[in-house]
Amino acid sequence: MFKRLFIVVTFILSVFTCAAAAQVSATSEKDVYRPDKKDIIVWMDQASKMPASQQNEKLDAALKGVSVSGSKTPRSDFQLCLGLAYLGNARAQRCVGYAYEKGIGIVDDPLEAFVWFTLAQSGGVAESRSDVARMALVLNSVYPAPSEEELETMAAEQKVKIATYQKEVKK
Repeated sequence: MFKRLFIVVTFILSVFTCAAAAQVSATSEKDVYRPDKKDIIVWMDQASKMPASQQNEKLDAALKGVSVSGSKTPRSDFQLCLGLAYLGNARAQRCVGYAYEKGIGIVDDPLEAFVWFTLAQSGGVAESRSDVARMALVLNSVYPAPSEEELETMAAEQKVKIATYQKEVKK
């Protein structure tokens, strides 16, 4: 009888142990998901605490890796770029556009890529002009393609979101 009881208790404990282990998933560089507001605020805060020279150094490395799909740390690169992009860094906005275009550290999304490339272009990154044109071609190949007005509206909405998040980080 005690042997059966021991087996039942051992089985129950092993089930709970496995279930608990399954709930705590490790985050790896290969994981991709859509960040929520909380994630973005955290990344903005982390990026804002870096000295400008370190921001530029890390952004250069991330842009190089993301633009040629050769990033060794895609998730970290995306997080850095997104944090800086929401802080208003136009080069980081271009980096986020590449990440969304190619699905590096994030789920690929040509519409989001277009929006971020548009923001980078309006922020003064001249190289983004060709990125915007390329993504417009991609989007126009999809049926039904969003209109130019809809795309402009999306970019304007993203600017409002950026301004809102910046205010929250400054609190």
